[in-house]
Amino acid sequence: MRNRSIRGLYVLAASVAVSSVLGLAGATAASAGVRVHPNATTVCDNNNHDSRSPECKNLSSLMLNQENGPALIANATQKGLKAGSLFRNRIINLRQASNTRTNEDFNIQLVGFTDQLCGTGGLASLDPTSFACLNYPDFPVYENNFTPNSNDSGYCIGALSATEGFKARLLRCGTSRTFLVADISASITFTRPGGGVTLVYIPLELASDTSATHPLVLTLQPNSKNPTNLLTFQQENFSGGTAIDRQMWTLTEPVGLTVP
Repeated sequence: MRNRSIRGLYVLAASVAVSSVLGLAGATAASAGVRVHPNATTVCDNNNHDSRSPECKNLSSLMLNQENGPALIANATQKGLKAGSLFRNRIINLRQASNTRTNEDFNIQLVGFTDQLCGTGGLASLDPTSFACLNYPDFPVYENNFTPNSNDSGYCIGALSATEGFKARLLRCGTSRTFLVADISASITFTRPGGGVTLVYIPLELASDTSATHPLVLTLQPNSKNPTNLLTFQQENFSGGTAIDRQMWTLTEPVGLTVP
């Protein structure tokens, strides 16, 4: 079933609990994949929580999650790679979760809140005329940092510009082109039929978008071919009062629990 979960989500966001905000509630499988043992990966230090290494968080889509457990997660492909760089402009898609694919290692971090970032000046400032600044008071803002095999690349998921249809790519972290605003006003809670794991799903808006209406949000393209399950930025689209499934995202740790 799906239930609105706005007030509780906001409280979690205010406490800077990144994983809870986007749905880490008794996390199901992620990098390790569904129905996988052993119960954790070795990358991004999710085994022993050593503060010297960033912890991974996996981004997955409501549309493709199986039994409410992420089987396909964000992946930095080799496509689009800028000559002379290891990471710049790499195109992002969803790929089958695995313990061994370091291209799936991401660390999602809270940057701040819209009321802290709008019109402050500097690289991390949000345009005060952007959709987020005009419509989202005190909403959390995140970056999804690529951290292959526990190494912080300094590159985050974003878009070259706030243009509809642009592909999600790896860009230098730290600007509005890589900031994603959590649209907590459109959150839903999804519980697997029969009970069990409950996850919060939410649209993620590109912070640099200055559209007057229908902001650009991270969107799955399930019919793409090269690569498959491409991620792009499209106008937020609602059906039945909620954002469509391919624009709804959740966050889990890479812990490979066996799903019955």
